[in-house]
Amino acid sequence: MNPRLSLGLLIGLCVGLGVVRGDFQCLGPSKARKVEISFWNGFTGPDGRTMLGMIRRFNQANPGVLISMQRMDWATYYNKLMVAAVDGRGPEIFVIHASTLPRMQKAGFVADVSNLFGPSTLPREDFDPYVLDQVTYGDRIVGVPLDIHPQGLYANKDALKKAGFDRLPVNREEFVRLASLLRKDVDGDKRPDEWGFALTLWRNNFQSLMPQFGGRFLDENGNADLDHPGNIRALEFLGSLGKDKLVPPPENGLGWVGYRQKKVAMVFDGVYMLGDLKRLNDLNYLGGPLPQLGDRPGTLADSHVLCVREGLPNEKREAVEKFIQFLSENSIEWADAGQVPARRSVRATPEFQAMPVQYGFSKQIPYMIYPPRINVLFEFTLEIDLAVEKVMRGRSTAAEALKIADQNAQKFIDRDRAERVVKP
Repeated sequence: MNPRLSLGLLIGLCVGLGVVRGDFQCLGPSKARKVEISFWNGFTGPDGRTMLGMIRRFNQANPGVLISMQRMDWATYYNKLMVAAVDGRGPEIFVIHASTLPRMQKAGFVADVSNLFGPSTLPREDFDPYVLDQVTYGDRIVGVPLDIHPQGLYANKDALKKAGFDRLPVNREEFVRLASLLRKDVDGDKRPDEWGFALTLWRNNFQSLMPQFGGRFLDENGNADLDHPGNIRALEFLGSLGKDKLVPPPENGLGWVGYRQKKVAMVFDGVYMLGDLKRLNDLNYLGGPLPQLGDRPGTLADSHVLCVREGLPNEKREAVEKFIQFLSENSIEWADAGQVPARRSVRATPEFQAMPVQYGFSKQIPYMIYPPRINVLFEFTLEIDLAVEKVMRGRSTAAEALKIADQNAQKFIDRDRAERVVKP
């Protein structure tokens, strides 16, 4: 056989198998095996496309690791995650909202990631203490906050300009005046066709105002305190908007859709809704902090938290940790999708401060609140939903509605305490 032909065949065979070494020895398939990591989340909107791009960059930079992402609607996500994880089939890395972390970590499949926080990895001081508290249980840190998503104010810039405003309202007087001025009967049937303000998710709109009026979810002993005087005042304010016909009637259902359609000039919603607005070509919008409608500034917030499945083998755990660090360090890219980075150093960059909506929402971090850290959050917030609906439909006073909500919420808390088993 021709020596040159033999050498060519050998090289061709090695190339066909995937790897050629300098001594022309072929590496077996096991040496080229990637560490495959499954990543679950609920990023089904524009944020999902941003995350997919970040994953592709990570995979290209780390040829020994393959991250695959599975997205599903948040409405079904947690049930699927819980079933899969408890059954041992869960993903290696997954996203959990800080507000739902108590119930999920109670199930025992969320790993301790305290080792990720250190000078050479993720500096603790780069995270706001209050945010880090949301993922800390005893001496365990069970997740890495990727972002902070506060509720804030969105406004139609053109509508505000017509009312003589070139900025967002910052206090109660300005807000109420704009809500009144921008309510218009266009067709002359004595019913408004355009509104200055509309409620979006009623529960979140109310909870965002709770800290402004000095309200709270729980008392010092961890018991429900929904009928706190501050909460009553916050709900009374929302109810007054309905009584004064400064918001569409409940059956109207305008909300966020009405804002997108330019039928509503102002709404309260999360910074994550920015991705939806970016897809519109004809809406000139502003976004920033909620106006101070109570005694102090305040708003509601939450975080997407990166969590790791308990019991991963070392090679998978190492790959997951590398991926988490990559996402955290590159969270300026994630911010562009409509989020506020959890890292202080990223929020201090010129790139972030050039994002007007995200930067505006981030100014609320010093006085934001997270939902209560309880296992029965779903049941707890359902009672808030019912209370707000009663008031906005004129079926109850704020005090009466919140008293009933408080009593029912406490029953869920008591039940959880009775069922709780302390592990040795």
